[in-house]
Amino acid sequence: MHRVIIVGLGPIGISCARTVACTRNLELAGLVDTDPQKQGRPASDFIEPAPPGTGHVTSNLNAVLDRDIDVAVVTTTSSFTDICPLLRQLIEQKVHVVSSCEQMAWPWYRHSAEADKIDAEAADTGCAILGTGVNPGFVMDTLAVTLSSVVTQLTAVRCVRRVDAALRRKPLQKKIGATMSVQNFSAWADTKRIGHQGLGESVALLAAGLGRTIPPGCVHETLEPVVATRPIKSALGMISPGTVAGMRNRGIWHGDDLTIELDLTLSVGLDDTRDQVLIEGPVPLDLLISNAIPGDSATVASLVNQIPKVRTVTPGLRTMLDMPPAGCVEGRPPLR
Repeated sequence: MHRVIIVGLGPIGISCARTVACTRNLELAGLVDTDPQKQGRPASDFIEPAPPGTGHVTSNLNAVLDRDIDVAVVTTTSSFTDICPLLRQLIEQKVHVVSSCEQMAWPWYRHSAEADKIDAEAADTGCAILGTGVNPGFVMDTLAVTLSSVVTQLTAVRCVRRVDAALRRKPLQKKIGATMSVQNFSAWADTKRIGHQGLGESVALLAAGLGRTIPPGCVHETLEPVVATRPIKSALGMISPGTVAGMRNRGIWHGDDLTIELDLTLSVGLDDTRDQVLIEGPVPLDLLISNAIPGDSATVASLVNQIPKVRTVTPGLRTMLDMPPAGCVEGRPPLR
């Protein structure tokens, strides 16, 4: 039995809590969130039925850590710098971590010195810290590495992900700029307040899986709006023609003998949705997943399926390249 707490009760965290609560060999032991509107509320407000002993939502992490916790699922931030104080609290209590923090997919790309410190601290206390998810963490990095294992030579890897954001949670639609003017989108993009997080980390993770090292800042990233040509309904309201429906984010790295290109489009009302991995070389490969992997449910599955595995790997700051295949170990009811 793995005793689990959920830290961060946004849509992904709540779905993780519901999934953990109904999964064999996982025990939901606490819910943590800093939102004053959630603190003190019973677990049954978020999970029906709530497992016995889950108690109430608290902002006091130490209070739930007194319950002999094995793994914390952390869904609080995209920033590795911002998550580090929380990681240190969990490391001090020898709690393993599985997190959706995008920059944790390959934290050495932007935060090498701090990543080395967290790695050493976790190794000293015997716990493993893992960043995972669907993107980054799988579809535009780990999946491509796995596919490349059946060729002996390659010259380029290109990953294309096209997702209809109308099927995604409201915070995601906000993050990609839906309903904004093009002018506001550009201003927010310039200050890094909008857009997908973790594209550079995905390139670095993919490159590491192919035996290459990408120095910080060497991934060329672009971010541009997808402009609506018709009225489109969204969770943020109606998107008018000429305003922003989503974003296209690209990352490219050129090595001496290898090019990696990631091409991500997230937009409300997007057609031709798909995930595609193309490997160029003497034996070219083209893997197509029609309609694209559903991002929200896949992120939850990636987190929950890694809970038993994270306790089995070498302690320290781990990536998906360190993890054995997790698989879907148990059928679960649909996420609500």
